[in-house]
Amino acid sequence: MVSPPLCPLSPRGAAAPQSILESHPKGSAAGVRGSVTHRGPRRGGPAGRGSPPSWVGCFFGGVWRLLPPVHCRAGHLCLCPVRAMAGRPGLLPLLGALLGAAAAFNLDRVFPVLKEGATPGGFFGFSVALHRQTERRERWCLGCWRRSRGGGGCGCGHIRGFPCRPPSHWWGLVAGYTTEVGRAVLQKDAVTVVTGAPRYKHRGAVYLLSRSPQQTLQRSLLLPGHQVGSYFGSAVALADLNNDGWQDLVVGAPYYFQRKQEVGGAVYVYMNEVGDFQTHPSLVLTGPSNSAFGFAVASIGDINQDGFQDIAVGAPFEGHGKVYIYHSSAEGLLDKPRQVISGSDLDPDHMWTFGYSLSGGLDVDGNSYPDLLVGSLAERIVLLRSRPVINILNKTFTVSPSKVDPARCTPDSCITVTICFSYNQSAGDPNYKEKITLEYILEADKDRHPPRVRFLGTHSATYHGIFPMPETRCESKELLLLDNIRDKLHPIVLSMNYSLVEKPRTFQLGPHSLDAFPVLNQDQSHENETKFQKECGSDNKCYSNLQLQSSFVTDQNQLNGTQVLQYSRDVRKLYLSINITNVPTTPSNGEDAHEALLNVTVPASLLPSSVRPSGACTFAETVLCELGNPFKRNQRAELIITFEAIGIMLDTREILVWLDLSTQSTQEDLQPVLAKLLVDYSIQASSHAQSHFSGTVVGESAMQREQDVGSPLSFDFQVTTKGESLGTLGTILLGFEWPYEIPNGKWLLYPTEILVNSNETCQPPGGVINPLNLTVSDLASARQRRELEPPEPAEPPVTLATTKKARSEVVLSCSKGTARCIWFECALLHTQHPTTFSIRARVWNSTFIEEYSDFDRVKVDGTATLFLRTHVPTINMRNHTVRFSVDVDSELIEEQPAEIALWLVLVAVAAGLLLLGLIILLLWKCGFFRRANTRAMYEAKGQKAEMRIQPSETERLTDDY
Repeated sequence: MVSPPLCPLSPRGAAAPQSILESHPKGSAAGVRGSVTHRGPRRGGPAGRGSPPSWVGCFFGGVWRLLPPVHCRAGHLCLCPVRAMAGRPGLLPLLGALLGAAAAFNLDRVFPVLKEGATPGGFFGFSVALHRQTERRERWCLGCWRRSRGGGGCGCGHIRGFPCRPPSHWWGLVAGYTTEVGRAVLQKDAVTVVTGAPRYKHRGAVYLLSRSPQQTLQRSLLLPGHQVGSYFGSAVALADLNNDGWQDLVVGAPYYFQRKQEVGGAVYVYMNEVGDFQTHPSLVLTGPSNSAFGFAVASIGDINQDGFQDIAVGAPFEGHGKVYIYHSSAEGLLDKPRQVISGSDLDPDHMWTFGYSLSGGLDVDGNSYPDLLVGSLAERIVLLRSRPVINILNKTFTVSPSKVDPARCTPDSCITVTICFSYNQSAGDPNYKEKITLEYILEADKDRHPPRVRFLGTHSATYHGIFPMPETRCESKELLLLDNIRDKLHPIVLSMNYSLVEKPRTFQLGPHSLDAFPVLNQDQSHENETKFQKECGSDNKCYSNLQLQSSFVTDQNQLNGTQVLQYSRDVRKLYLSINITNVPTTPSNGEDAHEALLNVTVPASLLPSSVRPSGACTFAETVLCELGNPFKRNQRAELIITFEAIGIMLDTREILVWLDLSTQSTQEDLQPVLAKLLVDYSIQASSHAQSHFSGTVVGESAMQREQDVGSPLSFDFQVTTKGESLGTLGTILLGFEWPYEIPNGKWLLYPTEILVNSNETCQPPGGVINPLNLTVSDLASARQRRELEPPEPAEPPVTLATTKKARSEVVLSCSKGTARCIWFECALLHTQHPTTFSIRARVWNSTFIEEYSDFDRVKVDGTATLFLRTHVPTINMRNHTVRFSVDVDSELIEEQPAEIALWLVLVAVAAGLLLLGLIILLLWKCGFFRRANTRAMYEAKGQKAEMRIQPSETERLTDDY
């Protein structure tokens, strides 16, 4: 609220103010800016109805005077006298027009009341005030913001008998720059003075003053400003914003700014907490840069009669000046303006600084709605009156049936929409009776393109209708379903918007009646819906359980659970198999999946070409597969998508295909699934060989041919890459870690030749291949034949390795330190085609005989690595390493007995038998085999019995002596 800094408007017959502020020539600014207002808590209902305004303060030539008003009768505006000037009309023709319907509400701009000052330079409109006649014998405190000895003064009255002279330390703080007086601020029934001090500590402040026991004003609360130089407190207003019986505080800070956000001016809203205020505001409103938003603030009463007080905020330097109207609610002031009124809409040629001063809250034209008086520095003030507000008390918007079964729809009826309207009175005047016409719009499926329904007799889902009131009560419209509806899960949402058909009128000045031009309240939109009948339980919500599994259908290896593609130029196509199921795992899931879709996102290296079953998917930026509408319970589906391998390059390390299932049914665990395929440019090698050592030790100097070294070996490596030739950007090489010698320096495997594609040779630097320059036999044709055909079986030698399993084995490896390796490389000259490397070598027979004759088998290991060498960091390739080995078995022959011919054996057996026969015959002839007669046998026995016992040796010796 902004009004002249003088003793407030006195009732007729009351005592005159104790002093009149005058501007003295010494440049004092007493009375330049300020407001003095008394406001009590509003209890609802139109303020000031039936009480005509009384006195008005006017600013003429630097002097504020309390003058009797002109036209001070009920229903008219009390204005300062206007003196006609030569060549200057009393009322200027205005060219104002309405803003848009979105920003306008019930402050009328078509029939404004405008008054123009008569004295040039008199600052007519510097401050404005609406005041009604009252019988209360109260005097008011003056706001004074500067005092000087030579000029300027301040006169004070009394508030119910106690003085309001401010303390001496206020001088210089600009305390009293603006003032509001009201009840239910700090105490329910006590009067509180709210005054601004915009220069307090350079940030500004607002004082809340109450009566002390000594009957003087004392500071009860101080609300500090928040930005230096913002002039916080230069405008204040009291209003019960949330209708809780306590008045809230609105404070302007017109010079607040935020340069980066293009903000200029702010309004702070402090909500009353049962007689207390927080130091931090509940809401901060800001205006555009350089607008001085908040230069004036005013409580304008309940202009829309919704039960909550409203606020006007002036931004006089935004264009021609603007006034923002903010409505409030039970939560407090709304943060968006309900209406914005620009001075250019009223008088674009002569109006500027519109909104410099504001006053409202009183009903001037007697239509039960408070009006707003706006001042400016353009010698003009404008009265904006409020139009009647129509509340549609009874409105019905129904849709039947609540669940639509497409099978029961007929060509003429499927969904019925019924609307009903009626009203009895306006928001402010119970006796208001006017015939009105509503224009309504029905929209079905407005957020879907195309919609699933249309109105009967049309091809549109939108219907425009006219509804005269109060004669017509209800209307019904029919909706029909379109064919081949896919979405049967989401309901069909219908919205109804209605607006008032306004009578035509033209811009005119003067207090014309606004009863014939009402406006509707802001509750003008309604929605309803109807659902489809679904087999998804009693709640009509579908909870699906879609699951997906995928794999590439090719011959791949596995690396940590991930498929690996051994790529070659023969791989033209890749096949991705996808299995989808909707099988319930709990009683609450596995229901129909409506509009089940599979979205397959493929990399640029793959080109989708076909799908089985045919027609199940469409190919665009992604592969979109329609699984079913709905995808039924317990249903399964399998898709095989064929991809053309078109872009696998040297830097392609993996192929990632994202599979994203979606459904309109409810399923919270749906997540994208990744089908991953590693691309491997690995080496395909004959990684194992068999050889032997035998014979005798041959010295290195005695060797002339490679055959003198030992048994032959051959390792084949096939390398496959894909991509353009690198040229000078890099080289792909195949490196070998070759087991060259044993730790004591003796030869191990002697390389004799490296063949590339059977017709070229590779000669690594350093002379590591055939360093002794032995004669190498030309066996290319024989070698090629051996590669294509298996060797003919030959009778193996009789060795320990072929007769039984090796009893002892030793491993020679560079990684274990049992062998020494040498590194050499061969470049791939043709990366677009597979390349075969064949390394021919010889087992150094003498080393094995001398060092490993005690072992049945010697195993020798080596490695081959495919890698990229380049100076360009954007070109890269994984290194691929394979291991090769050779088993060298001992063929040292053991001594065996001489073989005897069979005929010699037979002759020897026959001779032996003949000799045995002759011996037997001679013995027989000699009587060896004859038996003695019986008498001779007995005589022999008798003789043996007659033999006497012979003495022993001891007895003979005794007898002799």
